[in-house]
Amino acid sequence: MTTKPSDAPWADEPFHLIATPSKRLTNSHSYVYAASEMTNAHNAIIRGLNAIVQQAPHVPIATNEEYSAQDVKDLLFYVQSWVKMVNHHHWVEESFIFPEVERFSGRPGLMAEPRHQHELFHDGMDRLLVYASTMKPENHRWEGPGGMKEIVDSFAHHLVNHLHDEIDVLLAMKDLDSTGLKKTWEQAEVLAKQTGNIGMLVSLTYPATKSWKRI
Repeated sequence: MTTKPSDAPWADEPFHLIATPSKRLTNSHSYVYAASEMTNAHNAIIRGLNAIVQQAPHVPIATNEEYSAQDVKDLLFYVQSWVKMVNHHHWVEESFIFPEVERFSGRPGLMAEPRHQHELFHDGMDRLLVYASTMKPENHRWEGPGGMKEIVDSFAHHLVNHLHDEIDVLLAMKDLDSTGLKKTWEQAEVLAKQTGNIGMLVSLTYPATKSWKRI
């Protein structure tokens, strides 16, 4: 077993990760904490997307002699899990973080831009989840019309741009009450932990259907 660092890009490409604010900012204000914690979550999303983009092209399809139905099922399962994780993250933002930040700051519309950006990739994410949930392994394609790549390409840049931009929004909150922002963030973390668990993926252990409910 070697300990030599690999030259492989792994999941840090093609979409760039976000620099963690706390690595360069020493301010004790809670906006640094909020932006850093959000960065950690966003980098997990980006790494998940990068893994799909890097690995999916190498999963043999049915016309390839190395095709394995189980390998395709595993890929589809991973994609479903990733989409559900992203959906849960944005559900917490839209249902609690965004309105609560606007409430305690007294600035209606403060989170309007991040909320609008969600709409730019929502349909593409929905299409990807339907694809991964309903596609039969033998019909799966990465390339070509209606393939997984086409769906991912339809929303990936909108998603990644949003993940980067939202950190800038949080970094601009240095003038807000630090205690109030910290309280909001702690409540959001509790909500995320209470609703984000293995139960999110339970449906994935059963045969996929054409109907699904967004978290």
